[in-house]
Amino acid sequence: MLAALFTGNKNIVVGDYSLHSLQKDELLIKVACCGVCGTDKHIYEGKAPSSVPVILGHEFSGIIADSGDKDPEFPIGSRVAVNPNIHCGYCDYCKRGKIHFCENHKALGVTLNGGFAEYTIVPKSQVYMLPGNYDLSLASFAEPLSCCLRGLQHADIKPGNKVVVIGGGTIGLLMVQLAKNAGAANVTLVEPDSLKRLTALELGADFDFSPSDPDLDIKIKDNLPSQTDVIIECVGKSETVQLAVQLAGKGSKIVIFGLAPSDHKVTFNLQYLFKNELMILNSFLNPFTFAPAIDLLVTGKINVRKLISAKIALININSIFNNSSNSSIKQQIINN
Repeated sequence: MLAALFTGNKNIVVGDYSLHSLQKDELLIKVACCGVCGTDKHIYEGKAPSSVPVILGHEFSGIIADSGDKDPEFPIGSRVAVNPNIHCGYCDYCKRGKIHFCENHKALGVTLNGGFAEYTIVPKSQVYMLPGNYDLSLASFAEPLSCCLRGLQHADIKPGNKVVVIGGGTIGLLMVQLAKNAGAANVTLVEPDSLKRLTALELGADFDFSPSDPDLDIKIKDNLPSQTDVIIECVGKSETVQLAVQLAGKGSKIVIFGLAPSDHKVTFNLQYLFKNELMILNSFLNPFTFAPAIDLLVTGKINVRKLISAKIALININSIFNNSSNSSIKQQIINN
Protein backbone atom coordinates (compact mmCIF):
# COMPACT_ATOMS: atom_id res chain seq x y z
CA MET A 1 0.00 0.00 0.00
CA LEU A 2 1.01 3.61 -0.49
CA ALA A 3 1.85 5.52 2.69
CA ALA A 4 3.73 8.62 3.83
CA LEU A 5 6.37 7.67 6.39
CA PHE A 6 7.82 10.37 8.63
CA THR A 7 11.48 9.55 9.29
CA GLY A 8 12.39 12.63 11.33
CA ASN A 9 14.37 15.74 10.39
CA LYS A 10 11.59 17.23 8.23
CA ASN A 11 11.52 14.18 5.99
CA ILE A 12 8.43 12.33 4.74
CA VAL A 13 8.95 9.44 2.33
CA VAL A 14 5.99 8.40 0.19
CA GLY A 15 6.31 4.78 -0.87
CA ASP A 16 5.00 1.24 -0.67
CA TYR A 17 4.68 -0.19 2.84
CA SER A 18 3.32 -3.48 4.17
CA LEU A 19 0.86 -4.04 7.03
CA HIS A 20 1.01 -6.64 9.79
CA SER A 21 -1.57 -9.43 9.99
CA LEU A 22 -4.82 -8.40 11.62
CA GLN A 23 -5.33 -9.38 15.25
CA LYS A 24 -8.81 -10.32 16.46
CA ASP A 25 -9.40 -6.92 18.09
CA GLU A 26 -8.27 -4.94 15.02
CA LEU A 27 -9.87 -3.56 11.90
CA LEU A 28 -8.35 -2.75 8.54
CA ILE A 29 -9.51 0.70 7.45
CA LYS A 30 -9.35 1.96 3.89
CA VAL A 31 -8.57 5.60 4.59
CA ALA A 32 -10.77 8.00 2.64
CA CYS A 33 -9.67 11.30 4.12
CA CYS A 34 -7.14 12.52 6.68
CA GLY A 35 -6.91 16.12 7.81
CA VAL A 36 -3.53 17.80 8.22
CA CYS A 37 -3.29 19.22 11.73
CA GLY A 38 -1.01 21.81 13.25
CA THR A 39 0.32 19.02 15.47
CA ASP A 40 1.46 17.12 12.36
CA LYS A 41 3.44 20.18 11.31
CA HIS A 42 4.89 20.62 14.82
CA ILE A 43 6.06 16.99 14.70
CA TYR A 44 7.48 17.46 11.20
CA GLU A 45 9.40 20.54 12.37
CA GLY A 46 10.74 18.81 15.49
CA LYS A 47 8.64 20.97 17.84
CA ALA A 48 6.50 18.10 19.18
CA PRO A 49 7.36 14.47 19.95
CA SER A 50 6.40 11.33 18.02
CA SER A 51 7.69 7.89 17.26
CA VAL A 52 10.20 7.70 14.40
CA PRO A 53 9.67 6.29 11.87
CA VAL A 54 5.88 6.59 11.89
CA ILE A 55 3.00 7.26 9.52
CA LEU A 56 1.51 10.53 10.73
CA GLY A 57 -2.13 11.65 10.43
CA HIS A 58 -4.60 11.45 13.32
CA GLU A 59 -7.73 13.10 11.88
CA PHE A 60 -9.06 10.38 9.63
CA SER A 61 -12.12 8.58 8.40
CA GLY A 62 -12.62 5.65 6.07
CA ILE A 63 -14.30 2.37 5.29
CA ILE A 64 -13.89 -0.96 7.08
CA ALA A 65 -12.06 -3.24 4.63
CA ASP A 66 -11.47 -6.25 6.90
CA SER A 67 -11.87 -7.47 10.48
CA GLY A 68 -9.52 -9.65 12.46
CA ASP A 69 -12.35 -11.87 13.69
CA LYS A 70 -15.13 -10.97 11.20
CA ASP A 71 -17.10 -9.30 14.00
CA PRO A 72 -20.70 -8.66 12.80
CA GLU A 73 -20.78 -5.41 14.81
CA PHE A 74 -18.25 -4.00 12.35
CA PRO A 75 -19.58 -4.95 8.91
CA ILE A 76 -17.20 -4.74 5.96
CA GLY A 77 -17.98 -1.61 3.95
CA SER A 78 -19.15 0.45 6.93
CA ARG A 79 -18.16 4.12 7.07
CA VAL A 80 -16.28 5.08 10.21
CA ALA A 81 -14.39 7.84 12.00
CA VAL A 82 -11.41 6.94 14.17
CA ASN A 83 -10.46 8.34 17.57
CA PRO A 84 -6.65 8.27 17.59
CA ASN A 85 -6.19 8.50 21.37
CA ILE A 86 -5.84 5.09 23.00
CA HIS A 87 -5.93 4.70 26.78
CA CYS A 88 -5.00 1.56 28.68
CA GLY A 89 -7.96 1.42 31.07
CA TYR A 90 -5.98 0.11 34.03
CA CYS A 91 -3.60 2.85 35.19
CA ASP A 92 -4.62 5.08 38.09
CA TYR A 93 -5.66 7.96 35.84
CA CYS A 94 -7.85 5.72 33.68
CA LYS A 95 -9.51 4.22 36.75
CA ARG A 96 -10.34 7.74 37.93
CA GLY A 97 -11.92 8.59 34.57
CA LYS A 98 -9.04 10.85 33.51
CA ILE A 99 -8.28 8.82 30.40
CA HIS A 100 -6.54 11.74 28.64
CA PHE A 101 -3.80 11.52 31.27
CA CYS A 102 -3.34 7.76 30.76
CA GLU A 103 0.15 6.72 31.81
CA ASN A 104 0.29 4.33 28.85
CA HIS A 105 -1.30 6.64 26.29
CA LYS A 106 -0.78 5.83 22.62
CA ALA A 107 -1.99 7.79 19.61
CA LEU A 108 -2.58 6.72 16.04
CA GLY A 109 -0.61 9.04 13.81
CA VAL A 110 1.80 10.02 16.60
CA THR A 111 3.16 6.99 18.44
CA LEU A 112 1.46 4.42 16.16
CA ASN A 113 0.91 4.47 12.40
CA GLY A 114 -1.97 6.71 11.38
CA GLY A 115 -3.98 7.97 8.46
CA PHE A 116 -1.52 9.32 5.88
CA ALA A 117 -1.83 6.01 4.04
CA GLU A 118 -4.15 4.10 1.75
CA TYR A 119 -4.90 1.62 4.55
CA THR A 120 -4.30 1.55 8.28
CA ILE A 121 -4.93 -0.91 11.11
CA VAL A 122 -6.76 0.33 14.21
CA PRO A 123 -8.18 -1.20 17.41
CA LYS A 124 -11.93 -1.77 17.36
CA SER A 125 -12.19 0.38 20.48
CA GLN A 126 -11.24 3.47 18.45
CA VAL A 127 -13.80 3.10 15.68
CA TYR A 128 -17.11 5.00 15.56
CA MET A 129 -19.78 4.05 13.04
CA LEU A 130 -21.24 6.64 10.69
CA PRO A 131 -24.46 6.77 8.66
CA GLY A 132 -24.09 4.85 5.42
CA ASN A 133 -24.02 7.87 3.13
CA TYR A 134 -22.18 10.38 5.33
CA ASP A 135 -19.45 12.40 3.61
CA LEU A 136 -16.12 11.06 4.85
CA SER A 137 -14.31 14.33 4.19
CA LEU A 138 -16.59 15.89 6.82
CA ALA A 139 -16.23 12.92 9.18
CA SER A 140 -12.49 13.53 9.42
CA PHE A 141 -13.30 16.64 11.48
CA ALA A 142 -14.54 14.44 14.36
CA GLU A 143 -11.14 14.43 16.07
CA PRO A 144 -10.47 18.21 16.10
CA LEU A 145 -14.10 18.89 16.99
CA SER A 146 -13.92 16.41 19.88
CA CYS A 147 -10.87 18.25 21.22
CA CYS A 148 -12.72 21.55 20.91
CA LEU A 149 -15.59 20.12 22.93
CA ARG A 150 -13.15 19.44 25.75
CA GLY A 151 -12.00 23.05 25.60
CA LEU A 152 -15.62 24.20 25.59
CA GLN A 153 -16.24 22.24 28.80
CA HIS A 154 -13.55 24.34 30.47
CA ALA A 155 -14.88 27.56 28.95
CA ASP A 156 -18.28 26.82 30.51
CA ILE A 157 -20.00 29.41 28.33
CA LYS A 158 -23.30 30.60 29.72
CA PRO A 159 -26.22 31.96 27.64
CA GLY A 160 -25.61 35.65 27.06
CA ASN A 161 -21.84 35.49 27.57
CA LYS A 162 -19.46 37.60 25.52
CA VAL A 163 -16.72 35.47 23.97
CA VAL A 164 -13.48 36.35 22.17
CA VAL A 165 -11.77 33.68 20.06
CA ILE A 166 -8.12 34.33 19.17
CA GLY A 167 -7.05 32.55 15.99
CA GLY A 168 -9.18 31.71 12.97
CA GLY A 169 -7.76 28.39 11.84
CA THR A 170 -9.76 25.17 11.96
CA ILE A 171 -9.90 25.16 15.76
CA GLY A 172 -10.83 28.82 16.08
CA LEU A 173 -13.64 28.52 13.52
CA LEU A 174 -14.99 25.44 15.26
CA MET A 175 -14.87 27.32 18.57
CA VAL A 176 -16.80 30.24 17.07
CA GLN A 177 -19.64 27.88 16.15
CA LEU A 178 -19.57 26.00 19.44
CA ALA A 179 -19.67 29.27 21.39
CA LYS A 180 -22.71 30.42 19.43
CA ASN A 181 -24.38 27.03 19.93
CA ALA A 182 -23.70 27.32 23.67
CA GLY A 183 -25.69 30.56 23.77
CA ALA A 184 -23.01 33.25 23.58
CA ALA A 185 -24.66 36.58 22.83
CA ASN A 186 -21.55 37.96 21.21
CA VAL A 187 -18.58 36.17 19.60
CA THR A 188 -15.59 38.15 18.34
CA LEU A 189 -12.76 36.63 16.30
CA VAL A 190 -9.23 38.07 16.41
CA GLU A 191 -7.29 36.85 13.37
CA PRO A 192 -4.77 38.46 10.96
CA ASP A 193 -6.03 36.73 7.80
CA SER A 194 -8.97 38.59 6.22
CA LEU A 195 -10.40 35.51 4.47
CA LYS A 196 -10.50 33.60 7.74
CA ARG A 197 -12.22 36.54 9.41
CA LEU A 198 -14.81 36.57 6.63
CA THR A 199 -15.39 32.84 7.07
CA ALA A 200 -15.91 33.40 10.79
CA LEU A 201 -18.61 35.98 10.07
CA GLU A 202 -20.29 33.54 7.69
CA LEU A 203 -20.25 30.92 10.45
CA GLY A 204 -21.86 33.17 13.04
CA ALA A 205 -19.20 35.45 14.52
CA ASP A 206 -20.55 38.90 15.36
CA PHE A 207 -17.34 40.90 15.00
CA ASP A 208 -13.84 40.36 13.62
CA PHE A 209 -10.59 42.23 14.15
CA SER A 210 -6.95 41.92 13.19
CA PRO A 211 -4.49 41.58 16.09
CA SER A 212 -2.38 44.27 14.42
CA ASP A 213 -5.13 46.85 14.85
CA PRO A 214 -3.63 49.50 17.20
CA ASP A 215 -7.08 50.16 18.68
CA LEU A 216 -7.96 46.48 19.19
CA ASP A 217 -8.68 46.80 22.93
CA ILE A 218 -10.89 49.83 22.46
CA LYS A 219 -12.81 48.40 19.50
CA ILE A 220 -13.53 45.11 21.25
CA LYS A 221 -14.76 46.91 24.36
CA ASP A 222 -16.87 49.29 22.25
CA ASN A 223 -18.61 46.33 20.57
CA LEU A 224 -19.47 44.53 23.80
CA PRO A 225 -22.48 45.48 25.92
CA SER A 226 -20.26 44.74 28.90
CA GLN A 227 -16.90 43.11 29.51
CA THR A 228 -15.60 39.90 27.93
CA ASP A 229 -16.62 36.77 29.84
CA VAL A 230 -14.60 34.09 28.05
CA ILE A 231 -11.49 34.19 25.87
CA ILE A 232 -10.40 31.08 23.93
CA GLU A 233 -6.83 31.17 22.62
CA CYS A 234 -6.51 28.90 19.56
CA VAL A 235 -3.06 29.73 18.20
CA GLY A 236 -0.44 28.39 20.58
CA LYS A 237 2.04 31.24 20.75
CA SER A 238 3.38 33.30 23.63
CA GLU A 239 2.10 36.54 22.15
CA THR A 240 -1.46 35.29 21.64
CA VAL A 241 -1.65 34.00 25.21
CA GLN A 242 -0.48 37.42 26.43
CA LEU A 243 -3.09 39.02 24.16
CA ALA A 244 -5.76 36.84 25.78
CA VAL A 245 -4.80 38.17 29.21
CA GLN A 246 -4.73 41.72 27.85
CA LEU A 247 -8.27 41.42 26.43
CA ALA A 248 -9.75 39.75 29.52
CA GLY A 249 -12.23 41.53 31.72
CA LYS A 250 -12.49 41.25 35.47
CA GLY A 251 -13.36 37.67 36.41
CA SER A 252 -12.93 36.39 32.84
CA LYS A 253 -12.13 32.79 32.00
CA ILE A 254 -9.23 32.23 29.60
CA VAL A 255 -8.88 28.85 27.90
CA ILE A 256 -5.42 28.36 26.41
CA PHE A 257 -6.25 25.79 23.75
CA GLY A 258 -3.57 26.23 21.09
CA LEU A 259 -0.62 23.81 21.16
CA ALA A 260 2.54 25.87 21.54
CA PRO A 261 6.08 24.76 20.66
CA SER A 262 7.96 23.51 23.73
CA ASP A 263 10.17 26.61 23.91
CA HIS A 264 7.32 29.15 24.17
CA LYS A 265 6.90 30.77 27.57
CA VAL A 266 4.81 33.60 29.01
CA THR A 267 5.23 36.00 31.93
CA PHE A 268 2.27 37.31 33.91
CA ASN A 269 2.06 40.18 36.35
CA LEU A 270 0.77 38.27 39.37
CA GLN A 271 -0.82 41.31 40.98
CA TYR A 272 -2.76 41.97 37.75
CA LEU A 273 -4.10 38.41 37.82
CA PHE A 274 -4.91 38.81 41.53
CA LYS A 275 -6.80 42.10 41.15
CA ASN A 276 -8.78 40.89 38.14
CA GLU A 277 -9.42 37.37 39.45
CA LEU A 278 -8.68 35.80 36.08
CA MET A 279 -9.24 32.08 35.65
CA ILE A 280 -6.69 30.53 33.27
CA LEU A 281 -7.38 27.01 32.02
CA ASN A 282 -5.84 24.57 29.57
CA SER A 283 -7.35 21.79 27.49
CA PHE A 284 -5.75 18.44 26.63
CA LEU A 285 -7.00 15.80 24.19
CA ASN A 286 -10.61 14.62 23.93
CA PRO A 287 -11.81 12.52 26.89
CA PHE A 288 -15.34 11.18 26.22
CA THR A 289 -16.11 13.81 23.57
CA PHE A 290 -15.66 11.85 20.32
CA ALA A 291 -19.21 10.50 20.10
CA PRO A 292 -20.78 13.93 20.80
CA ALA A 293 -18.54 15.41 18.09
CA ILE A 294 -19.85 12.89 15.56
CA ASP A 295 -23.43 13.68 16.59
CA LEU A 296 -22.85 17.39 15.99
CA LEU A 297 -21.35 16.71 12.57
CA VAL A 298 -23.96 14.23 11.38
CA THR A 299 -26.86 16.43 12.47
CA GLY A 300 -25.32 19.46 10.77
CA LYS A 301 -25.08 21.54 13.95
CA ILE A 302 -21.47 22.38 13.06
CA ASN A 303 -20.53 23.50 9.55
CA VAL A 304 -17.15 22.08 8.55
CA ARG A 305 -17.56 22.12 4.79
CA LYS A 306 -16.56 25.81 4.73
CA LEU A 307 -13.31 24.95 6.51
CA ILE A 308 -11.92 22.70 3.76
CA SER A 309 -9.29 24.66 1.83
CA ALA A 310 -7.82 21.90 -0.33
CA LYS A 311 -7.99 18.17 -0.99
CA ILE A 312 -4.61 16.76 -1.96
CA ALA A 313 -3.68 13.28 -3.14
CA LEU A 314 -1.49 11.24 -0.78
CA ILE A 315 1.29 11.08 -3.34
CA ASN A 316 1.58 14.88 -3.14
CA ILE A 317 1.63 15.20 0.66
CA ASN A 318 5.05 16.85 0.75
CA SER A 319 3.63 19.87 -1.06
CA ILE A 320 1.79 20.68 2.20
CA PHE A 321 4.69 20.20 4.58
CA ASN A 322 7.11 22.09 2.34
CA ASN A 323 4.77 25.09 2.22
CA SER A 324 5.06 27.53 5.14
CA SER A 325 1.90 29.49 4.21
CA ASN A 326 -0.72 29.88 6.95
CA SER A 327 -3.50 31.07 4.66
CA SER A 328 -5.24 27.67 4.41
CA ILE A 329 -7.79 26.56 6.96
CA LYS A 330 -7.99 22.74 6.64
CA GLN A 331 -6.02 20.78 4.07
CA GLN A 332 -6.98 17.15 3.63
CA ILE A 333 -5.16 14.15 2.25
CA ILE A 334 -7.54 12.02 0.20
CA ASN A 335 -7.48 8.58 -1.37
CA ASN A 336 -9.64 7.76 -4.37
